[in-house]
Amino acid sequence: MPRAKKTSICPIGGSGVGGKWMFWITYHLLSGPKRFGELQRLLPQASRQMLTIQLRELEHVGMIHRHAYAVTPPKVEYQLSELGKTSEPILRHLSIWGQWYSERQGGSADWLVSLGSTWKIGIWHHLLNGPKRFGALQHLLPGVSRRMLTRELHELEQMGIVQRQASLQTDSKREYALTPLGQNAAPVLHELSSWGRWTCEQLGLEYDWSIIDQAEERYFQAGKEEKHS
Repeated sequence: MPRAKKTSICPIGGSGVGGKWMFWITYHLLSGPKRFGELQRLLPQASRQMLTIQLRELEHVGMIHRHAYAVTPPKVEYQLSELGKTSEPILRHLSIWGQWYSERQGGSADWLVSLGSTWKIGIWHHLLNGPKRFGALQHLLPGVSRRMLTRELHELEQMGIVQRQASLQTDSKREYALTPLGQNAAPVLHELSSWGRWTCEQLGLEYDWSIIDQAEERYFQAGKEEKHS
């Protein structure tokens, strides 16, 4: 399969998992090849169309292989590529953190599916550096509309990740800050973004993520050294 052009945008992106079902597809393939029907049973909330789209994207960028057997009835299996297998440590780390988060949210929340967008990751990431007012977040995320930012902040509040509080500068203003639960995710978010950046680099694709700070750079360089050791 030809490699995607350099100008392509990596679907893994800054969030490390791109489409919200990509994480679970790759996670379930860690245990071995799976047929489409098996993945559907493992991911009952994902529609057939969405699962098909995300499998194609993962195949297109070289994270998974699709193998069609010359048998009747037709049999097709999906499995991780060698590059896809390098994601195992971060996938298992994210799964463990997700279980921890779910337990604190009543055992029913799937944090990766609930996140589901790069904007939520961006908001979360910027709030790691301290509370921000709505306007400040708009400035830091110039591509997000006011309506979208309002919705994403509301959903992060519902997830127990973000809270509103009185501004430290003036009591008449409100700002957004991470809850202790949201703060706990700092290492995971840096590692996730670092993995996405490294993977896109291996694929020869553009890393579509504007948030790279000193902490993230340290994670990225440490990860590169570990992979080459």
